[in-house]
Amino acid sequence: MSKLADLTTEEFKLILMDFYAVPEKRSKMTQEEIIDMARRLNDKINVPIIDETGEEKILVKIILLIDTFLYDHLPNEFYDLVRSTDKGIDEKEAKRLVRRLTKLANEKIDIPYLPEAAEHIAIKFVIGLLVRAARKAFSFAEVRADSEKMVFTASADDVEMLVA
Repeated sequence: MSKLADLTTEEFKLILMDFYAVPEKRSKMTQEEIIDMARRLNDKINVPIIDETGEEKILVKIILLIDTFLYDHLPNEFYDLVRSTDKGIDEKEAKRLVRRLTKLANEKIDIPYLPEAAEHIAIKFVIGLLVRAARKAFSFAEVRADSEKMVFTASADDVEMLVA
């Protein structure tokens, strides 16, 4: 893409279309990634009174909520770093982002059928994986596959193990 001063009308329209995308298009993760992440998240939290299949369906919806939140609160140029291994953020920036985004998402997203601690873990899990994947030399597939080794708690202070 051109420098801002050199943007064509078409390139500017693409930026606008991306920014003002309809709700169905305000997602960056693929169906496969969302389902895989829901299965992995299901190992971390329990939705009360629901069987495993129902839990996974609920977790898919929660992940979609978080993905849409990130689409709305991060520049897509940043969100696209999740798919790049040659570009990315450093560990310090990743920790800062996980803390800030988790706190903001937990304020904006309310999931009444989950206990607050489980809601926080779900939000931190998705954000932690995506921000870790945005680090240089990390890939989203590798980060997801490595997620069972990552520790997720309701504490806001334990992000070191998420992004390292």
